[in-house]
Amino acid sequence: MNGTVKPIQSESARFLVGGTSKGQGVVLLYPDKLASVTTYGERWGYFVGPIVVAAAAIPIARITGAWPEFYGALQAALGVILGGAAGRAVDRGLAAKTVAEAPQGATIIPLDMVASLQTFRPTRLGSLFRGETLVVTTADGTEYGFRGRTGHLQNDIAGALAGLGREVRATTTGLAVSSRALNGEG
Repeated sequence: MNGTVKPIQSESARFLVGGTSKGQGVVLLYPDKLASVTTYGERWGYFVGPIVVAAAAIPIARITGAWPEFYGALQAALGVILGGAAGRAVDRGLAAKTVAEAPQGATIIPLDMVASLQTFRPTRLGSLFRGETLVVTTADGTEYGFRGRTGHLQNDIAGALAGLGREVRATTTGLAVSSRALNGEG
């Protein structure tokens, strides 16, 4: 496939294959494939962001002569938010570049191989600390999990599958995918 194709959607997620953790990075949806690339920018952003914000605030504190204690907590929170956002942006760009230029550095799931999609959402306190888990099962039975704030990724994958001529129907456990019958035969 041409390396200039841009992903339809990209999300930060923790990767699971067969229930075993395989790292954290970015999952990218293309018109014909789903790709996951392990990246580290977001995690580094959470660490470096507070340091950068604190360093930027020191001159301001010296000029004003005041440094209320709540500024430290505010700076740390702002640094985590800004650092994480910057890291996510870097990760998404690097992940798309990896898929385009060095696909061997990514896990590629052809959409033609997808058999089902399920989304599991944690309940009670777990929902505060963990996003949902999207499980993509392929025709050979391999389960690929993407844990995080996957947003509307399941719906976007279903749309891409429908665009490839696959039938996607809701079941009690998620979405089942099958080849669309030709000429209305089934």
